[in-house]
Amino acid sequence: MNIPRSLVFILLMLFTNATFSQIERLVADNALRGSSISGILVDVITEEELESFQKDVLLCPASLWKLATASGALEALREDFRFSTSLVYSGELREGVLYGDLIIVGSGDPTLGSNHFGSDLDEVMDSFLSMVKEAGIDSITGYIVGNGAHLKGPTIPGSRAWEDMGNYYGSGIHGLNINDNTYFVSFSTPNEPGSEAKVLKVFPEVPGLRIQSEVKSSKIQSDQAYIFGSPLESKRIIRGTLPLGRDRFVIKGSIPDPALFAAFHLHEALLESGIQSIGYKSEINQFREPITLQTVGSIQSITLGEMVAYLNLKSDNLIAEGLLLQLGAKKGDASIEGGKEALEDYLKEVWGENSNFYFYDGSGLSRFTAVSAGQIAQLLLKLRSKDLTKTYLLDKLPLAGKEGTARWFGYNNNLAGNIRLKSGSMKNVKAFAGILNTYSGRELAFAIMINNYDLTGAEIRKRIEDWLLSAYAKY
Repeated sequence: MNIPRSLVFILLMLFTNATFSQIERLVADNALRGSSISGILVDVITEEELESFQKDVLLCPASLWKLATASGALEALREDFRFSTSLVYSGELREGVLYGDLIIVGSGDPTLGSNHFGSDLDEVMDSFLSMVKEAGIDSITGYIVGNGAHLKGPTIPGSRAWEDMGNYYGSGIHGLNINDNTYFVSFSTPNEPGSEAKVLKVFPEVPGLRIQSEVKSSKIQSDQAYIFGSPLESKRIIRGTLPLGRDRFVIKGSIPDPALFAAFHLHEALLESGIQSIGYKSEINQFREPITLQTVGSIQSITLGEMVAYLNLKSDNLIAEGLLLQLGAKKGDASIEGGKEALEDYLKEVWGENSNFYFYDGSGLSRFTAVSAGQIAQLLLKLRSKDLTKTYLLDKLPLAGKEGTARWFGYNNNLAGNIRLKSGSMKNVKAFAGILNTYSGRELAFAIMINNYDLTGAEIRKRIEDWLLSAYAKY
């Protein structure tokens, strides 16, 4: 008679309770049969492996991958690195008239005009407007241009899911990014389930955007609407459901062409101030090198150290992709592929030249990315050993039970305040990694990934919490 693996574990634990570690109890859970699991627990100081299960199995890490991208960026660019967005002009300026184009030249800054850092779209436009006035420009005979050609090649990784591309969290990285590459759509929803929702407004205005809504009202009290559309294409189809009986319900989409969006909004700001031009446009193929043109001014981003802190606190995909792009630019290839090559070189130094792993972006949004818990733990030990990455990455990870994406992890138990961790989550993928401070004062690095489970996210989280609570008390 063949006895299922899970039943063998359970029977053995009943009779030899002290023999089995908590991770073995976790993987023996009958509810996880058919799931893929990779987990490990390591002492930070001695590097002793305390517990593990299939530590070398490659699984999808979701946003745990941001640990790799952020650490590679810190090592290559350092914590005080800043992106610069330049406002320049071609032609010549005579007696207040600019005989040429006014150009915003991006360098891939993912935080320009971000609502998260105290300088939103309106403030960026006000800054540009002030620069134009200080330069003595009263009118422009050419175009307002958004130049996004710092990025070479595709704006979206090849493995990006179709249902992610049009939504804010799946926005591509561009040479010129602004306003988190995000716009908002507000709906009103009827009280009758299945009735057509009405689009009320799109804001901020996105030039050329065409919305086709197929959204219905539903008894489900959460956002189940998805925006579909390709980068640089103006048409967007919105499908799915929104909660019924709402006067206003807002969802977020990814701006098709952020360079055009930036040029449009500067054109409008200048026009409102009485400074006319013949129109606006974007450039994505021909890079305008700022030093070869006349400088009007520039906007510096926050530091890389500040970006990394926010990136991991809120698991920001756009910042992660921006850092990947800049890794490529640092090596002379400002493209997604160039960034991947640079990050792979860094990770080969951490994991060994013959290490086996796969990745397709900087954020972990790709379902084809595959890495092991053992590799993640090895990365954590490397980050812990260096002042730069410990200070600006590990020590800035969300505190369990208190901050960011870890707000509900370990809430109201002994893990709260005793773990700094990064989480990763997408459909049927749940992952956590970080540093646990145990009751006895030991520091333990942990990583666990569970793919293809048939439980709720909360149920998976509870099982992982139980594993770490056991480690907190035991070690």
